[in-house]
Amino acid sequence: MIDKDPQAPWLPRVPHPADSATLPIYMVIFFFLGLAGFAAHGLSDGREALVIASIVSGVFFTCFLILFAIYWTGYLLKGHARWQAERQAESDGPPTDQ
Repeated sequence: MIDKDPQAPWLPRVPHPADSATLPIYMVIFFFLGLAGFAAHGLSDGREALVIASIVSGVFFTCFLILFAIYWTGYLLKGHARWQAERQAESDGPPTDQ
């Protein structure tokens, strides 16, 4: 079986999304791009420019919200994994008389 094969190539583990520095950076970039698109509403002088600025700002804020959801879901799952590991370690420890 492949699990017992010592020559089986394993891919390196990627860092957890909550540990990665790139996801929060992208969140900040898309947030500020959304603010810039929102600020373009005031600079627009025509109806078409207002529509385009609102679409661009909406897309950037949507990207920010998607990345925010991914980041916090990863953060919560990481916390749950820690809690599970601590609970498993407690149950595997020496028996205590209560």
